Amino acid sequence: MPLSKRTESSHSTGNTSEPTADSHISFTPPAYSTSYPYTNLLEKPQFRVLIVGAGIGGLMLGYCLERAGIDYVVLERMQQLQVPKTTIQLTSNTLYALEQMGLLDEVMAIAKPISGITLRKHNMSVVGNIDCTFAKERYGYYSYIVHRTEFCQVLISKMRFDRVLWGRYVLDVVSGDAGVQVRCANGYVEQASVLVGADGAHSAVRQNLYRNLKDKGLLPKADAEALKFTQNALIGLTNPLNPSQYPGVSSEFGECNIVIGKDSPYTLWISPVSGDKVNWSVTGPMLTNNIDNENFMVSQFGQEEAERTCLLIKDLKIPFGGTLADLIKNTSRECITKILVEEKHYKTWHHGRTVLIGEACHKFVSFSGQGAEQAIMDAICLANLFHKLECPYTHTDIRQAFEAYQAERLPATKAAVQSSGQVANMINSQGWSADLKRRLVFNLPTWVQAASVDKTQVRPMLDFLPPIENRGTRSVRSLKLEDDYTSQSSRSLSLKSF
Repeated sequence: MPLSKRTESSHSTGNTSEPTADSHISFTPPAYSTSYPYTNLLEKPQFRVLIVGAGIGGLMLGYCLERAGIDYVVLERMQQLQVPKTTIQLTSNTLYALEQMGLLDEVMAIAKPISGITLRKHNMSVVGNIDCTFAKERYGYYSYIVHRTEFCQVLISKMRFDRVLWGRYVLDVVSGDAGVQVRCANGYVEQASVLVGADGAHSAVRQNLYRNLKDKGLLPKADAEALKFTQNALIGLTNPLNPSQYPGVSSEFGECNIVIGKDSPYTLWISPVSGDKVNWSVTGPMLTNNIDNENFMVSQFGQEEAERTCLLIKDLKIPFGGTLADLIKNTSRECITKILVEEKHYKTWHHGRTVLIGEACHKFVSFSGQGAEQAIMDAICLANLFHKLECPYTHTDIRQAFEAYQAERLPATKAAVQSSGQVANMINSQGWSADLKRRLVFNLPTWVQAASVDKTQVRPMLDFLPPIENRGTRSVRSLKLEDDYTSQSSRSLSLKSF
């Protein structure tokens, strides 16, 4: 059936519970966008991408398409960017691409390089340390911690002002042979050639897609199962701290500290970030009521629940001296959030004219450092494939592009989800066996640590921009050749990772 031209009503269509952010930064969203260039999806349109979700993956894909000269629009259910609460990790796997896109200088201005990860007991004695400084010489970049919201701001600042539309909560999706259309809670209608679901772990786009596939008997049983809930996490980002009271917060490098509780289900994470701030996180049960967490339909609790949880963990000791209560006192309430720690890797990433990226198709535990980077690499891969499409494109061309995207990205993300889950289990488990595993892992020789990181190096770039020359001693090509040689000559060797 023909789909109507993009429309936006000034009144609600009956749903008055459209989600809004509970707190925001001072960012004024655009009030309008340009009109869509055709009125009927039975006509042959120019290729256009509709992205749902203005998170890391959605914004990165939008900016990649901007550089490729491909028409796009991003719809976001929130009214504007949230107050900074969390951070992301960026490594050489994505920093080469960011440099290629001309984003590196602005990202470095808000980033802090990571010197290492130190594991401590409840009494602050050191169990071991994983050094991260070798990454610069070996791969060309240090690993960095960046405020998530500030990174999103950098991306938005590089995009045309009318490309990101806020307050658009998607309710329905209609897909046909010639295009796709979405309807939002406020009556707003948008249409395009393809739909990209970048709207997170509880993706409305994925739920709509899977509902249709289930009705047709095409949805794998595993994809119909709920996200795997592992525990809760309370996360906060402090105000700027006094370096004399909190040594290391103003240092050039930041050291991540993990504190394992004694006979306690809680694990504390402390990471200095740019601006003399500290990102802190506690993982564990943290139950303040009798609600079954697995029945929640969203991953984030309200502010009152976050404040009640603070009372449970405020007495945990921190590496700076004192207790977590000191950091909580220096953290604005809107910068504290309680979330569910969930993980899942989906088998179905696309169907028809809809495709999923980021946490909509692979959800990592929150402290793995994988989520943002994997979403960025999804976006780069998909943008390259979209750029190769030639008009007049066909539905078969789109299907083949989606298949190529999943074939390239699914194995890597599946391995990353499994690895992140194993690491999380190692860190959070109790008992002598878990203590032994942690001691072994955090005291491995640097060459063993480096060899492990070597296997994760992929460093994708945009095919349509000039490439960035490798500056590390270990290029992706040399690592690939070495890995091929090793696999051929040492097939009988098997290393078990914890």
